[in-house]
Amino acid sequence: MKKKIAFIVVLLITLGFQSVLAASKVVNSVQQIPVLMYHKLAINITKKDGLIVSRSEFSSQMNYLKTHGYTTISLDQFYNNLSKRSTLPKHPVIITFDDGYISNYTLAYPILKANKQKATVFVITKNIDKNPGSMTSKQLLKMDVNGFRVENHTNAHESLGNLSYTNQLATISKAKKILEKLLGRKVVYLAYPCGSYNANTLKAAHKSGCNLGITTDAGFTSKMDNPYEINRIFMGPRDNLTSLAHKLKYGN
Repeated sequence: MKKKIAFIVVLLITLGFQSVLAASKVVNSVQQIPVLMYHKLAINITKKDGLIVSRSEFSSQMNYLKTHGYTTISLDQFYNNLSKRSTLPKHPVIITFDDGYISNYTLAYPILKANKQKATVFVITKNIDKNPGSMTSKQLLKMDVNGFRVENHTNAHESLGNLSYTNQLATISKAKKILEKLLGRKVVYLAYPCGSYNANTLKAAHKSGCNLGITTDAGFTSKMDNPYEINRIFMGPRDNLTSLAHKLKYGN
């Protein structure tokens, strides 16, 4: 009897261990996608600004992706992978820019276009055609139809986590409406300004018709994640090819 009980215990432990291994294999088989987060570029960095990357460094980083087997994908491709389980390239990477600085058009866009690489810029709509440091309607339209897609970064760059649900919904919806009128298409992806968000933000993003909510939380993302809590990997002035390679491998 004791031998039978011992056999059953060993069998259960073995089956449990095999289940853990199987679950681990499923997790490990899910593509872990790096979503790189840039802000602005400069020909020469002459002042301390934690958001600036030099044009030459950005060009080197994009060339690194191209020559090391990484394929830039759009947010549409990622969302289809998440919602419809469509197939992605072997080594996908998503390039994003926040705020809509003029250098996204004058410096980043030519590099991406020459490399035939895709990217997304999240735009503060109140700055369009009004802030000399931001892109114009004409520039946004040109980029949007050439692989550098324009998406929602709220109307006035509000810290959403500090607003009421009603005010969050208002600024997300206002920016969405402005961009859809400008671009002539649906705008369904939102990046939370300063990475500020809470439970109401997720509800407001969904209510407004956004399919993805993009954070500044570090790490990879995958089709297993909450679509309104997509991680990103910050890229700044201290980054080079060595740190890029590390971030692509480890997600931070």
